[in-house]
Amino acid sequence: MSPDGFFEQLFAPVLDLVRAHREWAAPLVFGLCLIESLALISALVPATLLLLAIGSLAAAGLVSLLELSLWGMAGAGLGYWVSFEVGRRYGQRIEAMGFFARRPDWIERGHRLFERWGSVAVIVSRFIPLGRAIIPLMAGAMGGRRASFQVANWLSAVLWAPVMLAPASIGVALADHLQGASPQARAVVMIAVVVAVVLAVRSFRR
Repeated sequence: MSPDGFFEQLFAPVLDLVRAHREWAAPLVFGLCLIESLALISALVPATLLLLAIGSLAAAGLVSLLELSLWGMAGAGLGYWVSFEVGRRYGQRIEAMGFFARRPDWIERGHRLFERWGSVAVIVSRFIPLGRAIIPLMAGAMGGRRASFQVANWLSAVLWAPVMLAPASIGVALADHLQGASPQARAVVMIAVVVAVVLAVRSFRR
């Protein structure tokens, strides 16, 4: 089954709605990327698979991947920005809040990572589910500089949004190119895909 076919079956109702109202696709991506980048909420409402599914419509040529990516960048950047400002507003009181009080290991890990890596942690956290839920919040709570945070925030948003939306397009392109490839070449590509999936799953579990 092709990548776009897989997502067709998994999210058929949403994809049918977007097909019927293509003008909603980009704002929907904005909202999903915003949710995925908000502290705490991103841990409770994972939207990654839905983003991948909407990206599959771009692979089918129904919507513009560039337009979706631009809206996704805006939503992702805004989500981290809001999380950072919430962290600055409440500071260390965040640790006593109900959800985080029951998960002190999250706070400790986020504190340690930001203290050690600073803006680099902000960039890397974008690609780790738990990181999106805690790092921007900790950056604000620990008094991180706004300018440094915003540079890392928007840089990571520019990198992350296309990564969330493009896999189906990449998969379709690979399938087209591999039609006439040798069995050895196909095997190499399949191994690379399996390794990428394993690494992604491992990062998710962490």
